[in-house]
Amino acid sequence: MGKKDKKSRDPLKKAALAAKKEAKADKAALKRLQKEQDRLNSLSIQDSDHHDGKQHQQQPQEESLDSILASFRQRTKELETAVLEPIDTPFPSPPRGNFTFTLCPTNGLFYMFGGEYYNGQENLVFDELLRWNPDVNINIDKDDDDDNNEETKDNADDANKILYDTGKWTRILCPAPIPPPRCAHSAVFHNDGLYIFGGEMATAEKYHHYKDLWRLDIKKNTWEECKPRGGSPPAARSGHRTVVWRHYMITFGGFQEELRAETRWFNDVHIFDFQTNIWCELKYSKLARLPPARSACTMAVCTAPTDALFVYGGYSKLKNSNATGGNKSEGITHVDCWMLPLKPLLGSNKNGPLSGASPPSWERISRKGEYPSQRAGASAVLYKNKLLLFGGVLDSEGDHHKMESVFYDDLFALDMERRRWFAMRLKKASGGRRRKKKDNQDDTNNAENGGDDSDDSEEEECPQNDSEAISRGWDLDKLRHDMFAFIDANGNIVYEKIEDESGEDAPLKPEEETKLEESSPAVDDADNTVRETVTIEKNRNEVKKIGKSAVLQVDSKGLPTAVTRQMPLPRINCAIATRGNTLYIYGGVVEIGDREVTLDDCWSIDVIKREKWTCIWPGNMHKQVWKGVDDDDSYISSEQGGDDDEDSLDEDFDLEPIDEAENNEEKNMTEDERKKAKKAAKKAKEKEKRRGIRHEIAELKEKLGVDNAQRTPQMGESVAEFYARTTEYWSGEAAKSVGKAAADSGERLSAKEMAREGFLMAKVRYDELKPVLERLDELEEMQKEVVEEKQKKKEKKSSKKDRR
Repeated sequence: MGKKDKKSRDPLKKAALAAKKEAKADKAALKRLQKEQDRLNSLSIQDSDHHDGKQHQQQPQEESLDSILASFRQRTKELETAVLEPIDTPFPSPPRGNFTFTLCPTNGLFYMFGGEYYNGQENLVFDELLRWNPDVNINIDKDDDDDNNEETKDNADDANKILYDTGKWTRILCPAPIPPPRCAHSAVFHNDGLYIFGGEMATAEKYHHYKDLWRLDIKKNTWEECKPRGGSPPAARSGHRTVVWRHYMITFGGFQEELRAETRWFNDVHIFDFQTNIWCELKYSKLARLPPARSACTMAVCTAPTDALFVYGGYSKLKNSNATGGNKSEGITHVDCWMLPLKPLLGSNKNGPLSGASPPSWERISRKGEYPSQRAGASAVLYKNKLLLFGGVLDSEGDHHKMESVFYDDLFALDMERRRWFAMRLKKASGGRRRKKKDNQDDTNNAENGGDDSDDSEEEECPQNDSEAISRGWDLDKLRHDMFAFIDANGNIVYEKIEDESGEDAPLKPEEETKLEESSPAVDDADNTVRETVTIEKNRNEVKKIGKSAVLQVDSKGLPTAVTRQMPLPRINCAIATRGNTLYIYGGVVEIGDREVTLDDCWSIDVIKREKWTCIWPGNMHKQVWKGVDDDDSYISSEQGGDDDEDSLDEDFDLEPIDEAENNEEKNMTEDERKKAKKAAKKAKEKEKRRGIRHEIAELKEKLGVDNAQRTPQMGESVAEFYARTTEYWSGEAAKSVGKAAADSGERLSAKEMAREGFLMAKVRYDELKPVLERLDELEEMQKEVVEEKQKKKEKKSSKKDRR
């Protein structure tokens, strides 16, 4: 353990090998982005092409996602007509969350807009418009998209390859104007138009909520901002929900967060008339019974037996005046269901629905059937008169205010006609129990006529008593075991630090080999998946880590690769849509402690048969780079060490001598690797410097007693102001010292002389502390900047939870 601790304090060694591995990892991680940038440069205007090409030649490894997004926006400014171009990856890259995924029923295509991608350091927000045609059969081998595993790909057996029908993705570059980048917005389809409302822009430099409404003409591929002609439009918000009913768009809920104001949660209902371009708000009295304010709820319209709006679940925060520390905000995961009749909204007045009339009353619906457990961030879509719900998360605060989360991967249906929940589990394939036939009509004819044979089977599967469905979910321990490895910002393979049942780190076994090896497999009871452990050499110590799980495995090169799965991972805020009897699940987010994984896999299932999930695209989760690793106690890095040149070593650090093998490894480093090693070492030195700042502040305060306000001048205070504020104190000090000495010698000082002596004592103290206080102010300002940066990350995390 001593060597391990010493190595963790050796930033230059860590930086050297990190840079060496990063050179290899960057080649794979940025290859796709560079191809995209090269293609964009070739299509841009000549001046832009020359400029971008020049920068690309100077810094081929420094192209960022921001530059690519900027290039997209520059191209749209130059366009006069829309340009459609296929993307060169099976699914959009980079992955993203909190985007909209909307079916256009007139052409059977899905439209994706906006979204965000967070890598632990920066949050990218998109304004990209993409279109997906799932009917185009493009067979793609997963290995063909794996740039890290070329050797395995060349030697793979063709018979064992899995082909995925990924469909065809097309990027639509629309001429200006286009909506600004955003996420957590809403999108609905009506009359050959895709309508986008609200959302937020959340980056390190900018945080803004939108209240604008845009329409995409599906036929012309052009955007137009819809300027309302009147009425009461909604306030800016994100995390709200919208649905279409007849020629109206109904908006409910959401939240608005501002820097200098408390977060607002909404439970208002706004209706937009597509025919008149007028907003209308349903205004209720203070005594009316309404759903509590919330965001991230699920909402749908039922048309039988009568037109009604259903709202279920959601998330909000409430001030708790009884909490320790004052009015603390506590998260609330809602499980209530509400129904709002819609037919009373129809009016003959041209000013919009409900002109001059009272709004319909909300009705709370009791939970019946086999209903889902408490959760937020679930995704829902309308299928006939059923609300299909998938995934979600339950957050709870544990000991020491630690957030504990359980993610879900189950599917439910709310039958809005019967107001009853059903758990949509997989059925047996052929040979299983079949439902009873009615009216001598077989299942084949029923399916051919577009009938739904799921109702009777669901009713048989539903328990007699109303009860909460048993959902095991994936807690933090299971997530860390099954998603045990990732790539950090330095290109290292980082492993989750797994503890045994007693809470201690897994013990080391000296007799185990130091090379990568498999030990006795263990079976995961949750999904019957074999989990293998491996031992990897780290600074001549052996650290036991998982090598294979239900999600990932480590290949012969030590790189994480995906494991073929039979059903989707648990997640929140995924895209969900139906077309015919097929349900599609795409993307979403899952959190492993502080690490956020943005998924980009895509799945489908036949809602009627429900025999199995079909993987359309397994995604590239295992390739994602997470740059938010700042807690060495939670992770184990696979980097081996290395060293920089001797000048840098002597200048920046006092390290022990290195052996010849490590020195040879340093000599074999390229110039780029040396630069990256120095950069990483500098970052480590700055971190050590911040620790020194805190120590210096504590020492100065303790040594000089600056905590005593009577003896300490304030920043910006002159000596006269300091004495005027503390006259009584210094007069007393003068009387104790000078006055007593004068009395002993038989002299008596006047009040004026005593005041002069007190002033002189104050001036000596002022001159003594002035440079110290200036240094303290400088140190505290530096410390404040660090705290503010961490607070920004914390607020970003909190804002994401608000959208659940």
